[in-house]
Amino acid sequence: MAEALPSFPGCQVLRRLRSGPIADVYLALQEPLGRTVEIKALSPSLLPTSPMAARLEHEARALADCDHPSLTRLYDFVRQGDSMWLVLEHVEGVTLRTLLEHAPRASEAEPGRLSALEAAAIALEVARALSHAHRRGVLHRDLRPSHVLLTAEGALKLTEFAGDSDEYLPAALDSEADNAWHVAYQAPEQVLGEAPDPRSDQFALGVILFELLVGRRPFQGADTKTITQNIRHQAPPQLSRLLPGIPTPLERIVQRLLEKLAADRFASMDELTAALEEFLGGNSTTGWIRRALGRASLLGVEEESPLERRAPPRGAPSLSRALTGLAAMGVLTLLGGVVIQVGSEGGAFSGRSSAGSRGLELRPAEPGFLRVVADPWAHVVIDGERVETTPFAEPIPLSPGTHYVRLEHPQAPTERRTITLSPGESVLLDVKLAVPRPAAPAASTVSNEEESP
Repeated sequence: MAEALPSFPGCQVLRRLRSGPIADVYLALQEPLGRTVEIKALSPSLLPTSPMAARLEHEARALADCDHPSLTRLYDFVRQGDSMWLVLEHVEGVTLRTLLEHAPRASEAEPGRLSALEAAAIALEVARALSHAHRRGVLHRDLRPSHVLLTAEGALKLTEFAGDSDEYLPAALDSEADNAWHVAYQAPEQVLGEAPDPRSDQFALGVILFELLVGRRPFQGADTKTITQNIRHQAPPQLSRLLPGIPTPLERIVQRLLEKLAADRFASMDELTAALEEFLGGNSTTGWIRRALGRASLLGVEEESPLERRAPPRGAPSLSRALTGLAAMGVLTLLGGVVIQVGSEGGAFSGRSSAGSRGLELRPAEPGFLRVVADPWAHVVIDGERVETTPFAEPIPLSPGTHYVRLEHPQAPTERRTITLSPGESVLLDVKLAVPRPAAPAASTVSNEEESP
């Protein structure tokens, strides 16, 4: 017997696409436009006044505030009696979860994964969509591979926004019943029950990007409690050990996205977008997304090469770029945001790094140089690794590209800087840390001794 389908004014329901504890989704024809749409309707077991139904309304409000090609379009939102539904753009495509399940494997025992450029292209399109949403005060709050759609044309769509809900709904109410699967993409502040902010979406994207590159999530566990503890306390595996050929700039991006403290991630999704664009170097995201789908046999073709590629990615060797960098020797001094050209410089550096770490290369073949002056003093952390403590005389040699520098002092707020080096170039960071100064001694007629420094 054919399933009895519900009716919605102005739409002819064709079939049910999927069901969940909160909503059922139907494929429909919107009349009189003849437009194919999806209707996301509140489950008949829930009332619109139920707190569990609030997510559907929050999703509608989030989509109504946004207009971006990578966000699903909202055509209508209806509350009628005890019913509530959204009329949404219908997108033909596969989820990122499906792509991972079909991605090429090095062996039967290994998970499928994408290339660095394929993964970065997908991450960039997600970041662009989230950047648009964040600028309008809209968070996703539930970013995971099953909520990212990829089309045969190489486009990307984000779905299932949790929106601006004050109370995030537990995963048991979501479309995936497995709570452990769900919590694996949440930021440390979210698993602690704190209010998420835009940087929480960054952490989720970091987990996804790691999974695209490696084939598994960075924080594993047999149950929700173990995964939650690992998200809070366990350092993510070092990508360069799992994937020896991974470009260093991409590894640094993932590392920063997965920082435990939100303040140590990118300042905004715009900053992340810029870092991914720099890494891709002008490559077409559409081409690389289609290539990933083709290699996974989800396009009906063996493999497709991006035809719109314009430049090599950041981190890939380039003879012309190296020669250009060697010809442009110079020093840049950063003082309160002012850039001053002062000369050229070389030098050696003994360099200390975390034991066994390969994340930061302190003896690159064609280095740039970093000098640090900190008042009164600071631990210098570069790309997540403590390198030195000021004062020190020798400049720090670093590989060309973008580096993320933190200056840490136990009695002062951490100072963060982003620097970009070319081969032979030198940058000076001159930073005064906000260390509380001792109060001046009270006037005294007994002693005129000077205060010790």
